[in-house]
Amino acid sequence: MSSLEINVESTTPEVKVTLRGQINEDSDLSALETLSGDSLILDLQGIDMINSCGIREWVEFQNKHFNFPKVIYENCPQVIIEQMNVVAGFIHKNGIIKSFFAPYFNESTDQEIKILLTPDEVVDGKAPVKKSDDGQELEFDDIEAQYFNFLKK
Repeated sequence: MSSLEINVESTTPEVKVTLRGQINEDSDLSALETLSGDSLILDLQGIDMINSCGIREWVEFQNKHFNFPKVIYENCPQVIIEQMNVVAGFIHKNGIIKSFFAPYFNESTDQEIKILLTPDEVVDGKAPVKKSDDGQELEFDDIEAQYFNFLKK
């Protein structure tokens, strides 16, 4: 049984796909094979794991089946950003990153927080300043040059 849930909402000319779970060797992507339209919006917030077999399948599947002028990636979790940074072709050739989560650390609560960012907020490869609910400045919890590398592609 696949550990990946796929929800497709088609409104001409856009197709929105929400993915939840894991992308691995057992993931059934066949629900995405015949999609068409002007743009494909991939909401990846629910992806919590992707393994090496899943990466290979994902890249091959996109190249074979995503025939959209625009492929928009939104709500990309850290596990997806890490792959975008190291795997050639992980982002479709017509891909656009709309939004992604970035790790910040709240020193007063000793917790990591994932904050949704847009590419426009990252200027010169630097994480934008973000504050906690109580006004404390949060610390970016990764290496900026590495984490935001995918934005250069």
